[in-house]
Amino acid sequence: MDRRRTFYLCFQFGLLGVFACALLGASNLLAEREQVFKGQVIQCACESPNAAAGCPAPCPNHSAKVLLFDPKNNVAYQFDREDLPKRYVARDVLVIGILDAGSHTIRVNNVVPDVGPMIRRAKTLAIVCDACPRAMSKTTAAAYEQLVGWGRFRVIPDPKSAELVMLISANPYLGDFVTRDGPDKRIVHIETIYMNVLDPHTGESLWGDSQRAGSWFVASATKDLVDDLREIMEADVSVPQLKAFIARNHIYGVGTNMGK
Repeated sequence: MDRRRTFYLCFQFGLLGVFACALLGASNLLAEREQVFKGQVIQCACESPNAAAGCPAPCPNHSAKVLLFDPKNNVAYQFDREDLPKRYVARDVLVIGILDAGSHTIRVNNVVPDVGPMIRRAKTLAIVCDACPRAMSKTTAAAYEQLVGWGRFRVIPDPKSAELVMLISANPYLGDFVTRDGPDKRIVHIETIYMNVLDPHTGESLWGDSQRAGSWFVASATKDLVDDLREIMEADVSVPQLKAFIARNHIYGVGTNMGK
């Protein structure tokens, strides 16, 4: 949030606003210290100390740990908490946190699944709005506008010729894009916008996210979801997207016990 706007809101809401802004300021300071660490979550399950064989690198010997392994830099990080990372064992992720250099430990704020290599390699993409009556009809144009502004993919009309399909719907994806006969026949209630990036040959969802939005906010929600994908893909190459990624995915109230 713009600092001048933050000050104005604090002033408008009096003492309650001052208290809220103090908390917001503390959270912002914490967020400014955060970094994004990219790699794969691995789980080391090693033999007992009496075993002759040790653990393969990068696992520490004779212990069971969940680690983040960065193959690009050949480095492994420990986590100060395992509840979030453990959900993503064997998956590529982006970890938001603060590094304790002395112990090589990341103080974890959030873990976000990374996009896979198929999305990163792709050059062409087709947009499909699945069963999109009424206000949902705005999603295709909104996604197209945002994708063209991004410039990362060439948007083409034929899903069968595209390397990826961006499927937009008001219903959760069932994984049946390739096998079903025609559009989704479920009743459409415009409460949440779902976006999935699919392998057009198998129907597998390679990435997905959703945002709650009524009929009035369908277009803006669609653009936000495209931006979310962009922030993940560019978090390690673009400073503005890195900051946007941290701001969007920072969980306030988590990790505030740093240094205690």
